[in-house]
Amino acid sequence: MEKTFKAFKYRFVDHLLTDILECSVFIFRGLSLRALVSISKAMGTLTFYLHKRFRKRVINNLSLAFGSEKNLQEIKALAKEVFFHFVLTPLETIYLAANGIPFDRFVLKIEIEGKERLEAALARGHGVIALGAHFGSFTLLGTRLAVEGYPFNLVINVGNFPKVWKKLAFYQGIVGQKTIPLKPATASIKKSLSCLHQNEILYIVADQQQRRGGLPIPFFGQIAYNPPGPAIFSLKTGASILPMFVLRQDNFKRTLTIGNPIEIERTSDEKKDIETLTVKSTKAIEEMIRQYPNQWAWLNRRWKLPRQKKHP
Repeated sequence: MEKTFKAFKYRFVDHLLTDILECSVFIFRGLSLRALVSISKAMGTLTFYLHKRFRKRVINNLSLAFGSEKNLQEIKALAKEVFFHFVLTPLETIYLAANGIPFDRFVLKIEIEGKERLEAALARGHGVIALGAHFGSFTLLGTRLAVEGYPFNLVINVGNFPKVWKKLAFYQGIVGQKTIPLKPATASIKKSLSCLHQNEILYIVADQQQRRGGLPIPFFGQIAYNPPGPAIFSLKTGASILPMFVLRQDNFKRTLTIGNPIEIERTSDEKKDIETLTVKSTKAIEEMIRQYPNQWAWLNRRWKLPRQKKHP
């Protein structure tokens, strides 16, 4: 009975979110970017003050990461900025769906730094793994590169909301992006490997706690269980791992930064190589977050330990 109720609830929310998305796309047409930022600031401030559980989680996570560097007042001020950026991300996604075409209206205004690194990596012919995080305008990254002419594939976790993700995939497909559902795992892995073998870009957001199969690696000085997927795909195909982030600058300017390839000297111990490459990938994400801590989604339970298996 409980499972039936949950399934009904998720279906209802899925349909509701899809309807809201479609209505919002219509409403956001013609909306200025300045107005979008103002709306996000107002909604972020309200969420910060009204949602005690989320506020507490963000402050606790920031304290864990920066407790030795910042006092409580500084951390609370930073938390308010986090909520603004957190709210701006989904609104930005809707804004892109509503105003992405013509491309010069919004998409082409995103500057690209490090494009030569991407070109060099693709020239090797093994594909590229775009290493990303829930950071800045990360939902705009694929569209910007797809518009530039790069074959782009995004791995997404559909979860309990397949209808809304299908609608988002439709908008992404307009500019040439392809989406790869995370589940079923076998099909997801097969499609991911296939796109790399075809010398395409595979975008993996790798900053969430992976409670099953994750590797225990330090993140802001604390052990977190990190996804080894980017490392495994890279070692299996020879694809370069390039950190990619879309920074928000002055709320209106956005820059897609492409970092240097994350490389290791391979050994005969594949398990050790996966761990070493995952450590370096996690470090690259941490370094970017340290530079712009207000642009990362600190709502994630990043340091929560995985569930222990019950033994009879």
